[in-house]
Amino acid sequence: MVEPARAASAARPPHPQHCPSWCIDCRHDDADPFSPRALLHRGAADIVHAYDDACLLVETQVRVAYWDKAPDWIGTDPTDLEHPYVEISGPTEDDLHLSLTPEHARALAAALLRAADTADTAV
Repeated sequence: MVEPARAASAARPPHPQHCPSWCIDCRHDDADPFSPRALLHRGAADIVHAYDDACLLVETQVRVAYWDKAPDWIGTDPTDLEHPYVEISGPTEDDLHLSLTPEHARALAAALLRAADTADTAV
């Protein structure tokens, strides 16, 4: 069984005080007058290797993310994604990008474990 590898993170630049403690990669749009405090926070990525449609081994990233939105942007996404969520993305943003609530992520993890256990016992 291959364990997911923790992605190496570069030295963390100074972050504003309103960044979550787990934030190591974020997009700050504070200078934009149309979206003050519209910030995308991302935690450290766990890398999980998987095969794509062409049977090439690719790195899939799994991490916590959160949009810290300006008040007038709140409500533009489903309510349960207005809080920190789990993000799954492929090598490029166009290939694979999923946003899961913590509950959805736990359900996916349980389904993956059941399928892996079944695959291990298959003939």
